[in-house]
Amino acid sequence: MRGLLLLVLVGAGSAHAQTPVPGPTLSPADVVRIQLEALRGGGAGDEGIATCFAFASPRNKRATGPLNRFARMIREGPYELMLRYRDATFHPIEQHGASAVQRVTLIDATTVVTYLFVLSRQDGSPCQGCCPNCWMTDGVYIDTVGGRMT
Repeated sequence: MRGLLLLVLVGAGSAHAQTPVPGPTLSPADVVRIQLEALRGGGAGDEGIATCFAFASPRNKRATGPLNRFARMIREGPYELMLRYRDATFHPIEQHGASAVQRVTLIDATTVVTYLFVLSRQDGSPCQGCCPNCWMTDGVYIDTVGGRMT
């Protein structure tokens, strides 16, 4: 069922809020912010991780999926800071045609890590788990680790 998670309703009292989904009006910077906010916000179970995974490109999903494997990678690897960061600095985005790179520095009480988000605009043909002409994340890499803060 990989790639079928595109819309989930989240209870917010008596009102319902829509979980963000890929769309052609979102910029690369929007996609990065949505993914990081979803991860930090968490939600019940793997809800935040599932939202992040929904914005992964089909190529990224093939490399990191299915969702349970992706979730384990986030929780147990160098991406774990994304679940608990206190502060985020979004560096200027570099966009060239259908490619974009966004550096983001995340900080918690003891750790500083800069991640490099690599995104691409999906081509106009529909594909499983993506939205035509949407920006999606191809990969996230560790750019620098600032170490422990005192």
